[in-house]
Amino acid sequence: MNKYIILLILCSIGFSSSLTQQEKFFCKQCHHFVHTIQKVEHFWDKSIVWFLELIAEGYCAYSNIEKYSVCKGAIHEMTPVIFEGIQTRFLDEDFICPLIKWCPKVYEELKLEDYISNILKDKPENTQWPEIDGTDTIEIIHVSDIHTDLLYKEGTLPKCDEPLCCREEFKAKDTDQKAGYWGSAAVCDLPERTFEQFVNFLKTDVINPDKKTFLFWTGDSVQHDIWKQGREYNIKNSRRITEIFTKGDLGITFIPQIGNHEAFPVNQYDYMTDKDSNLRVEFSNMWREWLGDETAQFFKENGFYAKEFDNLKVIAFDSQICNPDNWYLLKDPTDPTGFLDWAEQELKKSEQKDQAVYFTAHIYTSSCLVPWARRFNALVERYAQIVRGQIYGHAHGEFFNLYKDQKGEPMNIAYISSSLTTYTYKLPSFRKFIVDAKTMIPINYYEYRLDLDKYNQIGKDAVLKWDIAFDFLSEYGATKMYPADLFAITERLFTEPELVKKFDFNSNSGTGISGDSAKYLYCKLNHSINDDLHLCLGETLKKDWTEYISPGWRKRMVQMSKKESKKHKKQKKQKQ
Repeated sequence: MNKYIILLILCSIGFSSSLTQQEKFFCKQCHHFVHTIQKVEHFWDKSIVWFLELIAEGYCAYSNIEKYSVCKGAIHEMTPVIFEGIQTRFLDEDFICPLIKWCPKVYEELKLEDYISNILKDKPENTQWPEIDGTDTIEIIHVSDIHTDLLYKEGTLPKCDEPLCCREEFKAKDTDQKAGYWGSAAVCDLPERTFEQFVNFLKTDVINPDKKTFLFWTGDSVQHDIWKQGREYNIKNSRRITEIFTKGDLGITFIPQIGNHEAFPVNQYDYMTDKDSNLRVEFSNMWREWLGDETAQFFKENGFYAKEFDNLKVIAFDSQICNPDNWYLLKDPTDPTGFLDWAEQELKKSEQKDQAVYFTAHIYTSSCLVPWARRFNALVERYAQIVRGQIYGHAHGEFFNLYKDQKGEPMNIAYISSSLTTYTYKLPSFRKFIVDAKTMIPINYYEYRLDLDKYNQIGKDAVLKWDIAFDFLSEYGATKMYPADLFAITERLFTEPELVKKFDFNSNSGTGISGDSAKYLYCKLNHSINDDLHLCLGETLKKDWTEYISPGWRKRMVQMSKKESKKHKKQKKQKQ
């Protein structure tokens, strides 16, 4: 008999029974039964995955989502991961047996409200930032989404029938637009030679030798040919970029972290097994000179780390733990790696020392899973007085997100930077923050962009110089960069059409305007949680299909003996 029919019958028997006490015998038999199903399922794994891939490939190609070769490559990489996540979730004795009441519950739900109230129970009355001292400054350079393409080819098509162009196979006719020597603001990634010139430009024109300078590198280095990648392939670019940075001898402090493209397949990292641990091993060794032995070892074991510099602590975390496209989180999304608990302890230590804290990662929280983002938001709210900066990438466009407290008041800021890659239709960009050395509060930042047309016309002999496109205070008409000041900027969107155009233009890294409305930009800038953005826009929240099958946040219950259980029930009854 088909195993799924057997499972259905067993479930119906379980639900129809009115067992008041679970016997060890029945629980043991249920576990044996599930293990048998798992063995049968494992035998058919490859056939099921092959069948699912066949259907998905056909739909992708028939619907003209992408050409068949792209569909086939991407689906072949992703299907086993999705299948494993669903399989692990539902073919699990700890899920099935308690569901049909043949075993006691193994997990208890971790309610969001409980977490938030517990975090905020000792929140200080005053969480305002201090006044800027202004006697000295430090500088933070932020570069993200470098995405060098080692196969970039000048003179090829910058627009083609695949998700990544500017390569040898896309021949251009005499009348076609052609890929430039230094890059193309089209469907292309960055030539490595342009990145080499970028490092030289930092040394000669950006880094002030008289100032303490940090460089936050927030990941995503591999090219966007995600349908034909591999583990070593995805790490190669990061290794070369690290070597170029090191060879540049910049004399600054590096704060690196990985993005969602370093993993293979893209976005996927399995936190419940060691299958992806090689990624951390590679990067901890790659960045050991920057991080130091102790921090590199900690990063290898956990995927996050903290670095202290007198009155500043920088916490860099792997945002795959909250990436909604990481299908492995279907197994269990509950604070993978224990980052939130660890971060809370780090924040407590910094609060006791009156030490400023910066968070940095690749994916910003408004693009994270909502349950994770709400918990992180509560953590930031509790320690808002010492969290002075958050720096992220991923968007390939520049904007900010305001964090709100439980009353809806602005209390913190995340700065999202443009990309160094040109993908898609972008000018190579990065930024430099000027930060008050005493309070570690940002005073201003300068956005740099490369004029590709100018240097492509000069050709291979050009010495690249990025232009300062704008500074934040002048561009948006502000005098300070406190949460309340940035909120005031967003309120002006409804009365200043030119301000709307500025945000729209800068979000596209200076290549044009998308036509974003004042309402959309207001909501985008004012929310650090995805659901809140959609509610602000007046949209009805709809559950993603993954939310229906995800186990939610949970923790394994401590099983009590009969004597302990009886005592616990008696105590509970007395309290009532």
